[in-house]
Amino acid sequence: MKNIFLIFFFIFGITFCNAQILIGTATASSPSVSLEFGTQLRGILLEPIDLPVTANAGTVVFDDDSGSLRYFNGTTWSAPKPGGLTNTVTSYTAPGNVIINGSESTADGVFIIEDTNKAMVLPVIPSGSLKIKNPTIGLIYYDSFVKALMVYNGNSWDAF
Repeated sequence: MKNIFLIFFFIFGITFCNAQILIGTATASSPSVSLEFGTQLRGILLEPIDLPVTANAGTVVFDDDSGSLRYFNGTTWSAPKPGGLTNTVTSYTAPGNVIINGSESTADGVFIIEDTNKAMVLPVIPSGSLKIKNPTIGLIYYDSFVKALMVYNGNSWDAF
């Protein structure tokens, strides 16, 4: 009977297990966080790619043809911001994908968060554009001083 109770408790616990992934920090800023980064001088790198013909709503890419961050709303891609380096990539490798809170997904992407009530918190760096030396094209972070998503376009930082 004791073993049956332990097995039931173990299965029940796994069924309702919910993970948060924290990188560079020990505690999440909110229970609604799925993935969170610390405050080190690091961003997330979106490799420049050709704009996909088809995409899932919520897809974010660094478009190599426009030199800008682009977002797909389910119908159309956001307008590019001018001024970024273009056509920087000459070949692409076929990557695998990482899925958080799921073992498979119908979404087509390299990094997929399968949460219905949680989100990713970007690295937060106040005045990061002044602190990050030699940024790479496609680097993103949230600037708490400017209160904007910052993206390095190869020439300068764009605020979104």
